[in-house]
Amino acid sequence: MQKSSAQIAASFLAQVQDTKAKDSDRIAAANQLIDLRRQDAGSAGKILEQITPQTAPELARGFIEAAGKSDAPEVPKRLLDILPLLTPSARSAGLSAFMSRADWTDALLDALEKDKVAGTDLSLDQKQTLLSHPRQALADRARRLLAKGGTLPSPDRQKVVDELMTLTERTGDSTAGKVVFKNQCAKCHMHSGEGARIGPDLTGMAVHPKSHLLVEIMDPSRSVEGNYRQYVVTTTAGRVVPGLLASETRTAVEILDAEGKRHSIQREDIDELHESKKSLMPEGFEKQLSKDDLVNLLEFLTQKGKFLPLPLGKVATVTSVRGMFYSEDTPAERLVFDDWSPKTFHDVPFNLIDPLGGRIPNVILLYGPEGRIPPKMPKQVMVPCNAPAKAIHLLSGVSGWGYPFGKKGSVSLIVRLHYEDGKTEGHELKNGFHFADYIRRQDVPDSQFAFGLHGRQIRYLAVSPQRSDKIKEIEFIKGPDETAPVIMAVTVETP
Repeated sequence: MQKSSAQIAASFLAQVQDTKAKDSDRIAAANQLIDLRRQDAGSAGKILEQITPQTAPELARGFIEAAGKSDAPEVPKRLLDILPLLTPSARSAGLSAFMSRADWTDALLDALEKDKVAGTDLSLDQKQTLLSHPRQALADRARRLLAKGGTLPSPDRQKVVDELMTLTERTGDSTAGKVVFKNQCAKCHMHSGEGARIGPDLTGMAVHPKSHLLVEIMDPSRSVEGNYRQYVVTTTAGRVVPGLLASETRTAVEILDAEGKRHSIQREDIDELHESKKSLMPEGFEKQLSKDDLVNLLEFLTQKGKFLPLPLGKVATVTSVRGMFYSEDTPAERLVFDDWSPKTFHDVPFNLIDPLGGRIPNVILLYGPEGRIPPKMPKQVMVPCNAPAKAIHLLSGVSGWGYPFGKKGSVSLIVRLHYEDGKTEGHELKNGFHFADYIRRQDVPDSQFAFGLHGRQIRYLAVSPQRSDKIKEIEFIKGPDETAPVIMAVTVETP
């Protein structure tokens, strides 16, 4: 068996060293080699030897992550030795590997204390991972070392906000701000279809003033939604996995880390599951962005183009990938896209909220007197707009108990516009004219079939404001009939 094992290990190593092989095959071979030889420091060392400044970033990260699974006690030192030789991307992966295991984290803190690793090498999310480590002794030690090195963000976030608030009065360069977004934000956030779907989509953030966005950036944990709080899983094998709780079943949980990688962990392998009060978005961007960068980023985020998708995340009431009317377990009561990327209908872009498998509310379902779920829903929600509107486009037009059920011509939804001068304007949307039942395609004259969703439908309609003045907020109010209206996305078309 030892002879056969050695032959298999040699074949895996040969594939790791084969520069003509696909990167994915070399990474897979590295993982198989470590799985076979977890106690062998030599195997992990030979994988790390393959990393040079010429190594592609994805390949380097794959090799480091594979070596990070080794149980040989000599491996952390070998990784520390090569850290100074790595490119920034590979070095970040190496530092993350040290945080994935408590004993390795101790070695990293030793290196920080001896100035073999600089605190400035750590990204903001890596610092936050250290400060929220499930082992309190390690978290306390990390706090002392980072504070000593001057890289620890100020705990007084309000003071930071106050000191930077004058920047919101400056006009920045939105083009330069887009570069800042790509460099600093895009690994977690999307904007106009670019970036990653980990944190909230920022496309609709232009509805907020710069002062609001400054608070969100500098103090992300002030009003963090439960969906975006950080969890930390410690396994029985000593691995530490921080990130969002993407999904869970009776037998496993799935963690989505700050790099967008999913980690499925069996419940029987979980030693501790800890929910942090902190957002996955780390504090301390004032340490990473210059004041000019921040001014430009705020300018980019508040730019209003022809179309302005409104952010519904804070007012969404249910997840549409579960039953919405009688039972969450009923497939026929669901509205599910095959993917949750932005959609376009009649040249109007719509931003959808990814429900992440049912963990995040992604649609507005308003009150209805029928069923089990609609009676628990709110009768109205308010969405910020802060822009004039030529038209308000809706992916909606469907409801529970909608036409051909219910009374034709009854009011299902009222769209009330709250103008900046305090005046309001209401638009009644009626069952059988604007709204139809969701359960199958059913056409009505004042909305259009937009997308078929596994036999169900979502429709399109538009509301035309009577005034060209700035609309501060848009209120969606349940009408007096028996329907339970659904709103999936809202986009404002500016004049």
